[in-house]
Amino acid sequence: MTDPRKQVVSGPGVPPVIGPYSAGVRAGELLFVSGQAGMDPITGALGDGFVEQATQALRNLQAVLEAGGSRLDLVVNATVLLADFGVFAELNQVFAEFFSSDPPARMTMATPLPGTVLISIGCVALVADEREAS
Repeated sequence: MTDPRKQVVSGPGVPPVIGPYSAGVRAGELLFVSGQAGMDPITGALGDGFVEQATQALRNLQAVLEAGGSRLDLVVNATVLLADFGVFAELNQVFAEFFSSDPPARMTMATPLPGTVLISIGCVALVADEREAS
């Protein structure tokens, strides 16, 4: 029996997962989003370069947030995995486009990623107050 306090996030726009995990899980007033790669959720194609993959990864993150009742400005913590730490400055530029004010806390690490994936971004966010939606 599933605990009603734990809700798996799914729906249109949520990128498909490739293993036994969920794209996002809402638990109370928090939303946990799994690492999102720079893969187009419709075609499955990865972006050609780092900036394109980073931008798509953040769009995918945004789609999961919205499906889970949150949004980018409610992200409190982000974890970024990079295949190459040499793109750190480019990461900051793309990140600033999506988090233009009051950015979340962030941990960034270089680590091997599968195939030609250059970035993966996961986060924890607050769920939007229902009064904000009306």
